[in-house]
Amino acid sequence: MTHPCGKTPEEAWTLKGEGIDDLEPSAWEVVRSNYNCSVVAGPGAGKTELLAQRAAYLLETGICLKPKRILAISFKKDAARNLKKRIDNRCSSNDARRFDSMTFDAFAKGLLDRFSSALPERWRPTGDYEILFPNRDIYSYFIESLVSGHKDPKYISGMRGINLYTFERNYMVANPLPDGPWKNTQTYGDIAAGQWWLTQLKKLAPSRLSFPMIGRLVELLLRTNPLLRRSMQTTYSHVFLDEFQDTTNIQYDLVKTAFQGSECILTAVGDPKQRIMGWAMALDNAFSDFESDFNAQRKELLWNFRSSPELVRIQNQLAQAIDAGAPTVQSKSISRVSGEICAIWQFPTTNSEALHLATVINQGITELGLSPRDFVLLVRQKADDYESTLQPVFYDSGLKLRNEARLVTGIAIQDLLNEAATQVILQFLHLGQRQRAKKYWTDCRNSVAKMWGIHSEDEKGHIDLVKTLNEFHQELQARMSPYPNSAVDIEQIVQAIVGFIGIEHFVQSFPEYRQGEGLKKVIDATSSLLSECCSKSQNWENALISFEGKDSVPLMTIHKCKGLEFHTVYFVGLDDNAWWSFERDRDESIAGFFVSFTRAAQRIFYTYCSARGKKRKIDEIYKLIESAGVPYVSPNNEQ
Repeated sequence: MTHPCGKTPEEAWTLKGEGIDDLEPSAWEVVRSNYNCSVVAGPGAGKTELLAQRAAYLLETGICLKPKRILAISFKKDAARNLKKRIDNRCSSNDARRFDSMTFDAFAKGLLDRFSSALPERWRPTGDYEILFPNRDIYSYFIESLVSGHKDPKYISGMRGINLYTFERNYMVANPLPDGPWKNTQTYGDIAAGQWWLTQLKKLAPSRLSFPMIGRLVELLLRTNPLLRRSMQTTYSHVFLDEFQDTTNIQYDLVKTAFQGSECILTAVGDPKQRIMGWAMALDNAFSDFESDFNAQRKELLWNFRSSPELVRIQNQLAQAIDAGAPTVQSKSISRVSGEICAIWQFPTTNSEALHLATVINQGITELGLSPRDFVLLVRQKADDYESTLQPVFYDSGLKLRNEARLVTGIAIQDLLNEAATQVILQFLHLGQRQRAKKYWTDCRNSVAKMWGIHSEDEKGHIDLVKTLNEFHQELQARMSPYPNSAVDIEQIVQAIVGFIGIEHFVQSFPEYRQGEGLKKVIDATSSLLSECCSKSQNWENALISFEGKDSVPLMTIHKCKGLEFHTVYFVGLDDNAWWSFERDRDESIAGFFVSFTRAAQRIFYTYCSARGKKRKIDEIYKLIESAGVPYVSPNNEQ
């Protein structure tokens, strides 16, 4: 087909989205590529935007020809949702419908839920299996159950000698599952792993599976069912792999079994310098393995659209100190602040540290016109410990601080807000508190149409939907007015929304809710957090602002900040106690430090409090910072 101007659709295609003027040359090559690509892209390079533009290009030019689809697999739920949202904003509804964006866990779980009956019988879980999140205590209890009543001291000693921290990684899911019986071995770790699989699959009703176990089962499912494997390869012409540096051996084996040797074109994107999931079994050399196994061409992106020139200068020095071969990146942003943009602040007490942080954030809000959400307090881990010190001081200073890691009925706030069910409920809450809710009415209509399976070309279906939605809008307004004064009122409102959409439609639309109590837990947690926010607000508008955290400075860990960006970052706790595992996990700790630095668009400050601990074990991090010319500062001349 030729464009009216004489160009082919590929030649005539232009970038999609407001404010997207151009891509760097390497990014253009990736967008238009017809071969497997390994894209190494540093912080702020626009990795998500690159994938969004590539998807739009493939869908709109017909290279991804109907009815074929594009599969995008991300590491985190918010990343998957963000990418899908960009496609929805850049493509027609018909094209966007052929773009599937999900996490690795959701991808694997969806396949298991639909095709588990095709697994070999000994590996087949019950259809109503539950999701298990095992930890050291659960493994310890299991090992003790194996040795209970056993009289062989060698067996007992061998079983109890298994390292419970590495049991899962080294034994239970270390390798692809055999299509026959568990491997015949005398290694106690392997014996225990075989018993673990047998117990979780067959001795419990219902079966209990962790996500790593699901990944291994699905790899076996595809490996032993060529027709299913070919069906997947026929369905998807292109596959995107986001945050590829954090891909585990389980996930990579699944990708290889599903797509290696097929005509599917794969694009893997990430940054090896930001590999911080080694503890969760991330591969050591994901990109080189991918390039070898899929004959992929490596492309490097060298533009940074997030951080100011001075921050990128420091990032370059840090990156090259970590990896001498790291390329020099160019900032495509501008500096919007004057004065100090990066320093290590030193404090004698945690109270003086908290007071200074609250003071400078208040100044930023007042003088720069920023919102609380433009700032972030990052910690390495155990955000609850820092919250107890920071929260009272921030409150006295007129600021709200929200610990994004705080659990609400067992779910971290940040994770809860990224749940699909929570997002849908939130759309309806915004709808219900407004008489005229143009944007939210459209959002609700689109969500319900998708969940109810109403096709964009089904004119009667959409007419009926509009009438039904308008009627529920009036009902919801009546429920939400007057302002609720109890948790019971809130729960009834949430249940009314869920009931209108239908539990069955949540389950059908989102694979993560198809087994166990996952959906109920999310709904309960949503009601609980909403009740908490309503009790501290005077009206729905402020309650929903609080629910979404728009009026609060976020406190989060390094692992939860990936993919996010903030005007100003304050990293609290650059000391040995916070980085207690530095000597054991040196590379991952350095990568975590690099990730924290790269979240900042304009400024970043690290705090050290002598009352909290020393800084001898992490001297290497301090030398990295010093090598980039970052100064030490004692605010208010405190010593």
